[in-house]
Amino acid sequence: MSLPQRASSAVVVGLILGLIPALAGAQTTPRKYLAFGDSITEGRGDDPTRAALGYPPRLQVLLQTAGVSATVVNRGLGGERTNEALSRIDSVIAEGVPGDYLLLMEGTNDISRAISPETTIFNLDEMARRAELKGLLALHATVVPRKPDSKVDADNILNDALNGRIRNLAGVRQRREADPYEVFRSTPNTFSLYVLVPDDPVGHPNSAGYDLMARVFFNALQGIDTVPPVTGIMNPTNGAKNVAASTQISVDVWDFGTGIDLANTFLLVNGTVTSVVPTGNPVRARLTYVPPAPLTGIVSVGLRTRDFATPPNTVDREIIRFTIAGFGNLQGDLNLDNRVDGADLVIFALHFGAVRGDTAYSAAADINADGKIDGLDLAILASNFGKSVTP
Repeated sequence: MSLPQRASSAVVVGLILGLIPALAGAQTTPRKYLAFGDSITEGRGDDPTRAALGYPPRLQVLLQTAGVSATVVNRGLGGERTNEALSRIDSVIAEGVPGDYLLLMEGTNDISRAISPETTIFNLDEMARRAELKGLLALHATVVPRKPDSKVDADNILNDALNGRIRNLAGVRQRREADPYEVFRSTPNTFSLYVLVPDDPVGHPNSAGYDLMARVFFNALQGIDTVPPVTGIMNPTNGAKNVAASTQISVDVWDFGTGIDLANTFLLVNGTVTSVVPTGNPVRARLTYVPPAPLTGIVSVGLRTRDFATPPNTVDREIIRFTIAGFGNLQGDLNLDNRVDGADLVIFALHFGAVRGDTAYSAAADINADGKIDGLDLAILASNFGKSVTP
């Protein structure tokens, strides 16, 4: 990075850090935090012996312990979609006064009901806008990962795309952002944080999960940076198929804390670090890759980056996997390594006998997509056993 670039980055990071005192520290003026959302805000799945459920009462304790004169009000409503939330947001906003917060976490039920992400984002933006018109401060939150046995979006492809849009919304509107999705997915044994109940359509945290969620909101409100840079809108989207071989890859990266370390931010394509140089600033950067030759097969895109926290928060993982048009991956290639072999058979065996809705069900192992993993799927895998394709 050149000296002028470093100077510019330092200015932006300084501006970010300058905001933290406004968000953090003890304050004696009473402030109300209106926690607005669906059943995950309401506290479904929490320890029923608790007097108050969900993350809001835990957040109140954390804030008060830190010296903040805080009252956190739980206004979660189970099963709610964002279009339904619009009909009650005004009555909740009316409970606050200028300087109070609206903590907004909704959208997972929209995924379950096939509501478009554009509609969800419009609704979230409108709710935050109404709060701001009344002098409240809006904080957007991503929605938590969906369980592997969720009947819709069990692989979190739609959820990941929605959360990228939520981050983009918060950043563009210059609102605060909390990221339960990133923190949960980065926690070892993520789903140990969830309650085990049958027919849970999305996945609800258990007591430990709500403890963690409260900490995520607390850190966001207090300016404590424990989250690495995160992805915003990406193209192609994760899981996309029939993508043009000449497609341009673009990834937005956001950081709502100490800022992106641009000099240590890299885009990887099929495991190889590219020469892409990030554009933008430490709050929002874009990585754009123009393939020098047509892409083929299944393409993996990775992100390696860190922020300016001490120690830095880092991320190094695959963020997109898409398939180029005309590439026919083998049926039965469950681990997507372009061949059908014993490794795929082991994966298949783990799901054999499961039906859609079971914890053990896997859409990938349901090769003929009939809702059950049985001998018909095994026969398809066996017919391709030992075959491979060149990506």
